[in-house]
Amino acid sequence: MAASARSLGPFGRVSTLELGTYLVNTLLRDTDATSMAHSLEVRVPFVDREVVEFVASLPDAWRAGGGGSHRGPKALLLQAVGDRLPEAVVGGRKRTFTLPWERWLRGPLRRKVEEGLEAVPEPLRPFLDLAEVRAVWRDFLAGRTGWARPWALYVLNFWVRRYLGM
Repeated sequence: MAASARSLGPFGRVSTLELGTYLVNTLLRDTDATSMAHSLEVRVPFVDREVVEFVASLPDAWRAGGGGSHRGPKALLLQAVGDRLPEAVVGGRKRTFTLPWERWLRGPLRRKVEEGLEAVPEPLRPFLDLAEVRAVWRDFLAGRTGWARPWALYVLNFWVRRYLGM
């Protein structure tokens, strides 16, 4: 651990670790790849060096959301600008963006996925029993399993065919 990180408290050390690993290696990378794949330029203003350095200089209790009228992970931000935001934003629940995979697999992607699952490439045959692959698909269609299992099998089959030329 760098000397500067050793001088930090537990909250600061975890923040430093998160900034140097998960944020950079996962969140920013995925944001960049996804946005650029669609010709979008995404800005992440709260990751600006000056903002990060300022927030890092604040006491742990402030960064942890203690004190003030707001609680939770965004308490400091809400204390700073909450009065400038609509109540629906300040008081609203977190909403995630999820892709409608289940609907797609039952609708526009159904035929493509079914065809892909029927064509188990040679290198996978010792590991994937076609009858079991079909059972996973039937279980999905019957609502007994989620979309992730058949989709993972489809992607694996697709990858082997595409990159191993099978």
